[in-house]
Amino acid sequence: MAADAPGLPSSFDSISTTRVTLPADLPPDMGRVDTQRISVEHPHWPLVFMLVLTQLSVGAFIALWVLDLLGVGAGLAIAAIAALGVAGLSLGASTLHLGRPIHAWRAMRGLRRSWLSREVLTLSLFAGAAQAYAGMLYFDVGGRAAVGIATAMFGILGVTSSARIYVVRARPAWFSHYTLIEFYATALFLGPLFVRALHVSDAPWTAWATVAGGAAQLITQTLKFLWLSRSEAFELRASSLLLSGRLQRQFLIRLAVLVIAGIVMPLTPPPAWLTLSVALAGEWLGRWLFFVSVVPKNVAAAFTSGRAA
Repeated sequence: MAADAPGLPSSFDSISTTRVTLPADLPPDMGRVDTQRISVEHPHWPLVFMLVLTQLSVGAFIALWVLDLLGVGAGLAIAAIAALGVAGLSLGASTLHLGRPIHAWRAMRGLRRSWLSREVLTLSLFAGAAQAYAGMLYFDVGGRAAVGIATAMFGILGVTSSARIYVVRARPAWFSHYTLIEFYATALFLGPLFVRALHVSDAPWTAWATVAGGAAQLITQTLKFLWLSRSEAFELRASSLLLSGRLQRQFLIRLAVLVIAGIVMPLTPPPAWLTLSVALAGEWLGRWLFFVSVVPKNVAAAFTSGRAA
């Protein structure tokens, strides 16, 4: 507690060794100086595309595995190859976020403590298992249920690792269970819809799985916004102000797309490919909002109230 000061991030966030010595005549109402200067963050476009496409691919392979267990064999191989292509595209896009992609292999060094390293490992294992599973479907190889289970498990672990990367104290709006649920909901929403768009199966449960994913995402976004707006923490409240102010139009479009493409269209006549297109655009918009609306903790901007200390 000796390292804390008004308006600064808690010393427990980073186990700070810096002690702030406060003046004896410090005003009791001293606070942050940047409360009226809330700005949007960088969108990180490669990560926006990578995360959504990765989760789509994971959800699609889980849906294909379930269909294979139910004996729906026609068209599964083509859909699996298409989902594998989406996974490859997403992993390729992730390297665009790196300053020196040639050194991407070094991300594997921190498996014991780094969720980024775990993400690289689990998604690589998912890609390998998915490739094997797609090949077994294409050549109609028996005994592929175990490979399908491995693909699903590595995919879920990969999505979990991706989400855990962002659950950090320095970004309070991400530091909650909503981040994990949001990533899982995207996989549940887009995966079965992708399979339906390829006309693999018209099984009713795939439509209801899509609706469940869309509804879960809608509820998550609504509850998250209420949590942000009711918080007394500056960073959380600032994120809600961005979503209800500068980013209001995009946020309302995001919610509207979830209602239309996540609940209404999957249960009505519009073709699945059109529903998928709208849903995919909505999830990309949602992941863009995820990055730009977060307000990070900032030591420098909150260090002084504008008067000598």
